[in-house]
Amino acid sequence: MANVAILVPYVGMRDLAESLARDCPNVNLMSVEYVHRAQVAGRVKELEEAGCDLIVARGVHAGIARESVQLPVVEIRVATPELGFTILELKEELGGESPQLGLIGFANMFYDTQCFNSLLGVELKTYMVKGSEEMPAAVEQAVKDGCQGVIGGDTVCDSARHRGIPCRFLSSGEESLRITMDTVSRVCYAIDLEKRNSAEMDVMLDNTFSGIVRIGPDGKIQRVNRTGYNLLERSPAETIGRPVTEVLPSLDRRALQEALSVGQETYAMAMAIHQRAVAANLVPVLIEGKIEGALLTFQEGNRIREMDNKLRWELYQRGYIAKYTFDRLVHESPRSVRNVELARRMAKYSSPILLVGERGVGKGIFAQCLHNESLFHHNAFVPLDCSAWQPETLDTMLFGNYTSRKDSLACMAELAKDGTLYLSHVEALPMELQYKVMNLIRGKFLHNGPNQPSGISVRVIASTDVNLVSRVERGEFRSDLYYALSVLTLELLPLRQNREDIPGWLDFYLGEWQEEYQHYAHLTQGAKKFLQEYDWPGNLDQMNSLCGRIVLLAEKRSIDETFLRRQLEQMTPKLLPGTGTVVVYRDRKAAELAELFRKHNGNREKVAAELGVSKTTLWRYVKKYGLEDEQ
Repeated sequence: MANVAILVPYVGMRDLAESLARDCPNVNLMSVEYVHRAQVAGRVKELEEAGCDLIVARGVHAGIARESVQLPVVEIRVATPELGFTILELKEELGGESPQLGLIGFANMFYDTQCFNSLLGVELKTYMVKGSEEMPAAVEQAVKDGCQGVIGGDTVCDSARHRGIPCRFLSSGEESLRITMDTVSRVCYAIDLEKRNSAEMDVMLDNTFSGIVRIGPDGKIQRVNRTGYNLLERSPAETIGRPVTEVLPSLDRRALQEALSVGQETYAMAMAIHQRAVAANLVPVLIEGKIEGALLTFQEGNRIREMDNKLRWELYQRGYIAKYTFDRLVHESPRSVRNVELARRMAKYSSPILLVGERGVGKGIFAQCLHNESLFHHNAFVPLDCSAWQPETLDTMLFGNYTSRKDSLACMAELAKDGTLYLSHVEALPMELQYKVMNLIRGKFLHNGPNQPSGISVRVIASTDVNLVSRVERGEFRSDLYYALSVLTLELLPLRQNREDIPGWLDFYLGEWQEEYQHYAHLTQGAKKFLQEYDWPGNLDQMNSLCGRIVLLAEKRSIDETFLRRQLEQMTPKLLPGTGTVVVYRDRKAAELAELFRKHNGNREKVAAELGVSKTTLWRYVKKYGLEDEQ
C-alpha cells in the first residue's frame, strides 16, 4: 500500500481526517499532523526522504507542498453541500433578499461556485488569493465591492471581525474529507500498480548486461540500473541529478543535443568509460510526440591501455605524437563540414581508415586529427611514408630485424601498440609487407625472425592518391588488405573544390610561419581574391610553401597580387615538352600577354589593339602580371 501523509490547516480537523483515513483502502497512513505554513516545505521534504508516496493538504499548504517535492499532492477541497450550508447560515444572519457575499480563499479549495446564486438566492463574489498575506486586502476589496459579509478561513474571519463585517468560518467537514479520501484511495491504487510495474522493470533492468542511463530533458541523469552503476563506478548520490556530460565526459555532446532537441537516434556510438571502450546507443524518449529525455545504453568493452609518462615522453622526443585536432582543422565548406562530422564518428572505432585524395590535400594532418579524436589519443601516433624506402628497409622499420628483439621500441609496429600506425602512400607496400600489415590489422604481429606471431592491438590509418581498385584488379595490391582498409573510407577533396576553405588555410599556414620567424605580412584584398580563385595544383603543400616564401622573402608588410604571381611562377617550374629544359610556370593570362609582346617586339599600341583595350588598361595588365621585362 502507498504511504500517505495528511497535513491539516487547523488542529480541529486532525482527528476527523485520521479516522476517515484509517478506514480508507489502499492507504498506509504515515501521519496526520497540523503544520504551520512556514514549516510545510521542510516537513514535506522530510516525509519524502522517509518514503512517503503521497501528500494530502489544503489550500496554501497544498501549493507549497507541490512546489517543494516531486511527490503527487491531493488537495482537500470544500464539498459543495458544506459550502452551500455555510452560505445559507450567513444569508440568514444578514436577512434581506439576495445579499452580496464574498468568498475568499485559494482556488484549489473550491469546486464550481456559479450554481449558488440562483439556488440560494445570493450574489456570491469570489476572491482567490495566492498567499495568506493577501487575504486582509481581499476582505477590504470585498467591502469596497459592496459585500455585506464574507466567508473564509481564520485570517479572513479575523480581518472581517476587525472591520465589523459578518463572517463565517469555512471548514472542511466530514463530507469534504470523505470525497478527498475517496480520491486518495484511487490515487494510492494507481501508485501500487506503478510500484509493482516499476519493481518488475527494475528486476529486468538490473539483471541485464547493458548499462542503462535515463537522461532528463535538461541533460541530467534521472535513473541508472545496477549494471550502469557498476560500469560508471559511481554511487547513486554521485550520479542522480548530475549532468550526464559531467559523469560521462566522452559522451558525444552533439549526439546528446540532437537526441534532446530534435529526437535524433544514435546507434553504435563509441566512447570511453574508465579506460574501457564501449559501444553505446542514445535514443530519445517520446511521450505523446514530445521529447521527455533520452535513454543511453552501453556494454562493457575492451580496456584501453595507456602508456606511462616516461614512454610517452620518449615517443614525443622521436616525433611520434600527433599535434593536429579537428578543432584546429579548417572546414568551412559544406563538404568539409560533413567530412569532419563523419571523421569524428569514425575516429572512435578501432577499425582501419583509408584516406584517399590528391597529393597535398592534407591526408597526414587528417590522420593526426583522427588519432587525437580516438580512444587511443594518449598513445603513440607513428607515421611512415611507404614510398620513401626500399622494400628491405621498409620491412625492417615496420617489423624489426631478424637477429634481435632486445629493444622494445625496435620497430614501428611495436611503437604503435595500443595507438595508431599511419601508412601514407600505402600502395607502395610490397606484397609481402601487405600480408604482414593485413595480419597486423587482425591483431597478429609477425616480427621478423624465428619467433611465433604475437597478439597486438594497433589502429591502422592508411592513405593513397592512386586508385587502389585498379591496383587490385592488376594484382598489384592484395584484395583482402584493400577491403580491410576500405571499411571506413574518407575522400579528401582538393582546394579547387573547397574554395571556402582557402582563406582559413592561408591564415593557418601564415600564422605558423609568422609565429616561427616573428615576421608579419598582410595580404591586400587583390591578393586574397587572387589566391581564392587560384587552382592550387599542389593543394596544401603548395600553399604551405607559398606562405613560407611570403613570410621569408617579402620586402614589405603589404603583399599584393604581383608579388604572389612571381612567387608562384618561381616555385612551380615545368619541363618543355620533349626536352630537359626547365621553364618557369606562368599564369595563362600572363603567358598570353608575354607572347603578344614578343610577337609585336614590345610595341604596346599593337598589343593593346590586338587585345581590344586601351594603353592604360594594358599598363594595368603589365603591372598586375609582372611583365615589365617583356617590353
